[in-house]
Amino acid sequence: MNKKTPLDRSIFIPIFIGLCSVLGICLVLLATRLSAARGNVELVETGTPVKYQYIGTEPLVVFPTEAPTMTAETLAPTEEIVLPTMTLRAAQSPTLSTPNPPARSTNTSASTTPTNQPLNAIYDDADFKFLYTGNWNSLSGVTGAYQSTLHISNAIGDSVQLSFVGQKIRIAFQAGPSLGVIAIKLDNVDFTLDQLAAVTNITEWESPVMVLSSHSVTITHISKGSINIDAIAVVDISTPTPSVTVSP
Repeated sequence: MNKKTPLDRSIFIPIFIGLCSVLGICLVLLATRLSAARGNVELVETGTPVKYQYIGTEPLVVFPTEAPTMTAETLAPTEEIVLPTMTLRAAQSPTLSTPNPPARSTNTSASTTPTNQPLNAIYDDADFKFLYTGNWNSLSGVTGAYQSTLHISNAIGDSVQLSFVGQKIRIAFQAGPSLGVIAIKLDNVDFTLDQLAAVTNITEWESPVMVLSSHSVTITHISKGSINIDAIAVVDISTPTPSVTVSP
């Protein structure tokens, strides 16, 4: 009896490789058929040109691929625009009337005066330059008094002040029986004046000579009966001295 030849198993390796090759070729053919079977997409042309934009690396920054070309036709306006004309008028400044300058004094001594207050002036007791403090009574129709007026104080402590420019002053008052005493403060110098007299009459008190400058005098009721003031004359010693005494 013949003995069978054993089967060589190494022959199966080429067979397996051949089968895998055939299977791969079939898969490639199948994929090709499937891609060819896809439907075609119909392209429709539009009037809008396609533009592409690149997205920059920074957020919200877009760079266009093409910029529109500016020509003279695109820059020219389609129709002429007429702007209304405006007529500007120069603002007229208001006309300011310049007051006439005050006349200069011909008095040579007045040119050295620190203020424009007049020299050789007489201030009546009713003048607004007098600053009264306390209870003063104003009398009018007084015989012999300057401007026929007097200011009378019946209370001790009443005072009156006057500022002036000059070198000397004369204080006019009415002296008479039962009148009191006044204190005169001329700048920082003190004087005392008793208005008591046996007969009623208008008289004066004269200050010493001072430097031609601004000064202040204060008259205060300090004792006894009532006191009064009639007027104060500012004296410039380089000119004739004014008098405040008025003959009855």
